[in-house]
Amino acid sequence: MNSNALIIIAKYPEKGKVKTRLKGLISDNKRVELYVNLLNQTMHKLGKIPGIDTFIAFAPESAGEYFSRFNVRLIPMQEGDLGAGMFHAFREVFNAGYEKAALVGADIPDISPSIILSAFDALSGSDLVYGPAKDGGYYLVGMRKLIREVFRDVPWSSEKTLRKSLYQAGRYGYSVALIEILNDIDTIDDAVRAGLLNGYENRS
Repeated sequence: MNSNALIIIAKYPEKGKVKTRLKGLISDNKRVELYVNLLNQTMHKLGKIPGIDTFIAFAPESAGEYFSRFNVRLIPMQEGDLGAGMFHAFREVFNAGYEKAALVGADIPDISPSIILSAFDALSGSDLVYGPAKDGGYYLVGMRKLIREVFRDVPWSSEKTLRKSLYQAGRYGYSVALIEILNDIDTIDDAVRAGLLNGYENRS
């Protein structure tokens, strides 16, 4: 067992349940295909980083068999909002004895092992680390002890998500580090720029 735990949050790729912000712009089948490609890329890049144990926190609970193919440890996501699910995943790895933990989504095409390692390095001097997303949210959150407050009273999937999370951290006296800004995939333009929807840019 390593001292660092990386949690990747993922949904079972069910029609109508993934990449919902693209609904009506591309077909349900195409949205599932896009999500599966992103998930596979993420696991290929982050599944075996030296010095880090990788977990998938997944939903729904019945999808464990699907995610077992990635050969990492699994955490069924707790019901509730995104904040409750993330806190539950962090609690599981800290209860298992890890000293530092970071969590990322499965839809960050530019994520890399070096970014993950920089996040863990930042936790040597800070209680929390965030990887800001260009849309005002964050693609990564990490901590060196279990902290609940940054998951409370936060508007998820909003341009205010990171700002409110940083406010909560400051309000309760936690130190914060920021790493580089990346894009997640929430819009057609995001997907086209990342080369994930070949040919879409040529459609009228």
